Amino acid sequence: MKPIEKLVDWVKDKPVFWRHAVKLALTKGELTEAQHRLIWAIAQMEYGIIDKGELYPLYETPVTAAGLVSEVSEVKLSSITDVVNVGSLAPNQDLALNSNGLNIVYGDNGTGKSTYARILKHACLTRGDVAPILGNVFENTDEESSAKLTVCDDSDSLTIDWTKEAEADDKLKSIRVFDTDTASHYVSKKEGALGYKPFTLKVLESLSNALDYVKRQITEELMAGNGVQILPKFSSETLSGKFVNELNHQSTNEDVEKHCATEDEINQIVPLQQRIFELKSQSVTSLKKGLNTKVATIKPFAQKLRSLSNTLSDKAYADLNVLRSDASEKAELAQELKTRVLANLPFEGIGDSKWLTLWNAAESFVKSQTNDIQFPPDETDTCPLCLQTVGTDSAAKLASFKEYVADQAVQEAESASQALQIEIKNITELTLELNEYYAVIDELTTEDNGFKTSISEFVESLTSRKSQFLNPNAESAFPDIDEALVKYSEEVLEALLGEIEELADKDDESHSALVKEKEQELAELKDRKLVADNKESIIANISRYILEKKLEAIKAQTKTTPVTVLANELSKATIIEPLVKCFKGELNKFGFDRFNVKVKTRGSVSQQLSKLEITDGSNNVVAEIASEGEQRCIAIACFMAEIISDGRRSAVIFDDPVNSLDHRWREDIGRRLVEESLERQVVVFTHDIVFYKYLLECVEKVAGASVTQVRLDRNRKHTGIVDYTPPWDALPIKARIGQLNAAYQSLEKVERTGTELEYSQQCFGFYNLLREAWERLVEEKLFNNVVTRFGRSIQTQRITKLIEDITQADYDIIDLGMSNCSTFFQGHDTATGLQQRPRTIVEVKADLDLIGGLLSDLNKRRK
Repeated sequence: MKPIEKLVDWVKDKPVFWRHAVKLALTKGELTEAQHRLIWAIAQMEYGIIDKGELYPLYETPVTAAGLVSEVSEVKLSSITDVVNVGSLAPNQDLALNSNGLNIVYGDNGTGKSTYARILKHACLTRGDVAPILGNVFENTDEESSAKLTVCDDSDSLTIDWTKEAEADDKLKSIRVFDTDTASHYVSKKEGALGYKPFTLKVLESLSNALDYVKRQITEELMAGNGVQILPKFSSETLSGKFVNELNHQSTNEDVEKHCATEDEINQIVPLQQRIFELKSQSVTSLKKGLNTKVATIKPFAQKLRSLSNTLSDKAYADLNVLRSDASEKAELAQELKTRVLANLPFEGIGDSKWLTLWNAAESFVKSQTNDIQFPPDETDTCPLCLQTVGTDSAAKLASFKEYVADQAVQEAESASQALQIEIKNITELTLELNEYYAVIDELTTEDNGFKTSISEFVESLTSRKSQFLNPNAESAFPDIDEALVKYSEEVLEALLGEIEELADKDDESHSALVKEKEQELAELKDRKLVADNKESIIANISRYILEKKLEAIKAQTKTTPVTVLANELSKATIIEPLVKCFKGELNKFGFDRFNVKVKTRGSVSQQLSKLEITDGSNNVVAEIASEGEQRCIAIACFMAEIISDGRRSAVIFDDPVNSLDHRWREDIGRRLVEESLERQVVVFTHDIVFYKYLLECVEKVAGASVTQVRLDRNRKHTGIVDYTPPWDALPIKARIGQLNAAYQSLEKVERTGTELEYSQQCFGFYNLLREAWERLVEEKLFNNVVTRFGRSIQTQRITKLIEDITQADYDIIDLGMSNCSTFFQGHDTATGLQQRPRTIVEVKADLDLIGGLLSDLNKRRK
């Protein structure tokens, strides 16, 4: 199992913020402050300190090491096609690469080279931050940035649809990318030594640094007194005091509510203080006497309030309305009977209540005389009222009167009417004045309760209610009764009775225990009031303790011992020793034979660090004297050593690997890349024409090396236009003559089909190139590359052939060719009136054959 695979397997059961730190380190290299803050935020999400954001499910995903695990097959990049909305890259381009050997992608500044390289940095594997992919800012489009990347391995070819949001592809991640930014992640200047830390150890170091960052945040947050509200002193003898003094992360808001004093409990504090004072200042006998006196005065008052409240309560009003309704309904039934039985009588009011009173009185009088007389009298009997003999008609009427009075409906109507009248009488006679209770009212009134004022309002509301009770047509809505006053009076009375009961079996010797009991009760009430007064602060402290508990849980997960153990396990046997061997070999290839590579291990506060150092004996000063070129070569050596020691064969891509370096380092790097192209596909993006030439020269020198050349161009609208014609400046004489032949064919067509102006302009351009070709022939063939422009040396061994075979005829041919070019190329101002005609197509062909003939002749002579 590869070291990186061991790391991925090891971290899978670690906390989420560990795993995300490893993910970032795998893709970003050394973590930034912003990334450390993100990891700290993830830790807080994981432990419930802050809400989990929308991205949290992404943080929970397993760690993968696409392209970093064991290589399954040798992956090569075949092409980049169908680029959409990536910078200003032109659409419908096909950047095809050879799957073997060296591929050079050349482009001047601003031709899209870096944009193509940026796509590969996003899709393939690289170190450090990758510049974001931007769309074409000159076009109004919302198309997603995308491209098709075709890769091939030993058995298959696969086109992968790449987008910015696409998941990592294992095949693409097998391809490595190196550029200037990447170099800094391989080479560092720490502790006075220029060193390299293997990738897996860099990931573990980044993880340790992230854990240490989280630990520092927690340590600062947990500083003594930080975030805790200052509370007043609570008693250690009360339940509420003990609760507050022992607050912790397990305390709840519900617990706080249970220990908060209610308004009733707060109102008990002053009376209880007075009670304690009385208990301490009086004997039990005098206390009992005083309490009984208070009961005797308060009890009638409390009963009066209760009586008034009940008499004029909502229920009483409802009951009164029931009586009214009942009396009305039964009176209607009795009236119907009266109309039917007592119709057509000479007097009004027969059958009403006054008449019934008269009837009942007469009946009572008759029955009091003798049992032999019946009532009402029959026909021929003597009337007890008029003392006349009852006639037939009178007897009939009296019989109907008896029937009417005896009827159940009449009796019920009378009973309902009487009940209603009694209730109305009770309400009418109800006395609302409380003047006789002024002393009691004053005694029950305190500064806080406003009892006396409330009693006045209570009486006013009762007066209004009484008026409405007596009005049958009154609206049902009337003032509410303040039941709290009634209950308060009853509670005071109940409390007095309770105190009397407490003292019932007490004497002067035993009542000190009662005092202590009351003092304990008072202390409890005071602490409960303190809890209520400081409720918000107490709840805030509970939240703080919960936070601290969670922070402590996170802090327990920031110990870096497991990281150090794994680093030690991986360092020497599985990482360092293979890398040392490969690294030494790579340094030697760059000519660094004076440098030695050694493994240095050191401990720090939070981690065990292992690193490779380049040292010169015992004098550890290379970091001070290594040039930029030396550092770049060392970085590439690190890059190559890591790949080779890991047994990887997939393609490597270099984006401007020699940017700003001098010719010596360009040559060394160029040679190394060409040599590596014999082992794997190597792709080089460059804008440096000199480096381009070095690469071509190295390809010629290295046996078996091959090169594929791609040139990028641009127009006013787009960049990244692919052209497989190499840049003119990098072409040797043979290739230049080949391009001149192609240019001649184009010129010949213009001569046949175009205008004279078109032919003249193109002809002048042709002679510009022909003149440069003659100069390249002199340098490369006539002088046999003894001295070359931008050359690193003078090839003295080539001089012998110059002495042997340069002839006067060669000089004459060169002089003729250069003269024609100097005359007919577009580089000098022509005098007014002197119109220089262009060369005819036949003359052009002759001039082209002249240089081609000399080249062929020189090649034959120098075989």
